[in-house]
Amino acid sequence: MSKPIKCNKTIIWLEENILFCKFIGDECNNTKFSKDCLEEYIRVITEISDGSYFPLVIDLKQLKNNYALSVIKTMANHLEFRSAILSKSFVVNSFYVQFAFIASKVIQDPVAPNKVFLSYNKAVAFSLETNQSFNALY
Repeated sequence: MSKPIKCNKTIIWLEENILFCKFIGDECNNTKFSKDCLEEYIRVITEISDGSYFPLVIDLKQLKNNYALSVIKTMANHLEFRSAILSKSFVVNSFYVQFAFIASKVIQDPVAPNKVFLSYNKAVAFSLETNQSFNALY
């Protein structure tokens, strides 16, 4: 496991060829996630990845539904963020957020697939599979 780096409202680290990003619920009291934070996340992810591509598991379980949806929409659609990782697995705490994600066609991404899970273990399994598929090609 790499040394966890605190970045804005998250902690980011690399473990078993998967990047992890955990939002700190106490610090996420706004109703909307700011795009301005993404540049810092990209910098930290690029630093940790050291030129390699890894899937990203984003733990949003500590967040309120509206804020979690805001994070998903912002991270899923940001071009530079998409180019820094293999896939994005969002772990949420409600069926409402999962359904809203699935119903929104705007956040479908063929380059860096987006998935929403209620189970942390399923998100990690998807990320491991994505990483293995990518590495099998190269």
